[in-house]
Amino acid sequence: MTSKNILASFLFASAALVAGSAMAADNPHTQPVNTPSAVSRAEVLADLEIYRESGLAGVEQSETYGYDNARREAAQAKYAQLRSSPYYATLVKKFGGSAAATSVAGR
Repeated sequence: MTSKNILASFLFASAALVAGSAMAADNPHTQPVNTPSAVSRAEVLADLEIYRESGLAGVEQSETYGYDNARREAAQAKYAQLRSSPYYATLVKKFGGSAAATSVAGR
């Protein structure tokens, strides 16, 4: 390899290194940072169970969503009643959580 080829290879490698690091530093699409949730898995599962039992899931997934306001309000009231009842703490225990932390997952 001649000195001309070595010099050209070195310059090319240097330019590629500088360009690569400049592109990496200028990337606006950084990865989001996931912060740990204050809600346990058991609380989420208990809330989902209450959401389904109250009928709110059925109302929100029906074709009449947005039109059947009376049914939706009744389901929301039932959800709120179940969510604030001791039944919620029972479900959290059932799914392996502690009942002491059940007030964290309020909706």
